[in-house]
Amino acid sequence: MLVFRRFALASLAATALVTPAHAQVPAPTLTPPVRPAASAQPADEVAIARQIIDLGFPEERREAMFFATVDQMTMQMRESVLANIEEQDPGAIAILDEWLAEYIADGKTILRSHIPNLMNAWALSYAAIFTKEELEDILAFVSTPSGQKFFERSAAVMAEPNFAAANQAYMNEVNANLPEAQADLTERLMQYFRNKGAEPGTSAS
Repeated sequence: MLVFRRFALASLAATALVTPAHAQVPAPTLTPPVRPAASAQPADEVAIARQIIDLGFPEERREAMFFATVDQMTMQMRESVLANIEEQDPGAIAILDEWLAEYIADGKTILRSHIPNLMNAWALSYAAIFTKEELEDILAFVSTPSGQKFFERSAAVMAEPNFAAANQAYMNEVNANLPEAQADLTERLMQYFRNKGAEPGTSAS
């Protein structure tokens, strides 16, 4: 039963992390400059941002770029799950792999339909975050062969051995803490509902 719980818990944690948002955009460490909402940006700035997106993420290759990132994240999360399970039952691993394949396939179908909206939002976000001068500088860079390659290959960094090894170590450590974190959350929730049930005029049922 313990092995089952660890497999299930780690697998659900993996699927929570394997998303385009997690895979493509790291959490910001600096507060972006305060600017008007994207919808209020001047049309010329939005137009520049769209040019950046079109050059950096060519429409005919966007799906492959997103999917490659999801596949790499899935592989690393799978390894992280297995690294923190002492008793690795081959049958359970086979079920995990089958389930992951089905989950990711369904997720890609959903992702495919959202790519146009994601790209549009990405352009609007660029327009909101960067000044016109900065947007022009970025456009100048992405208009070069090196700039286009930088944008297109940024996601590929995740699969490069140096980064992949560092990221795998991070994922392994996070997953190792998962059972304790789950137990802590469960205890906090149970204590909350115990206290709530003990309040006058409330029911413990």
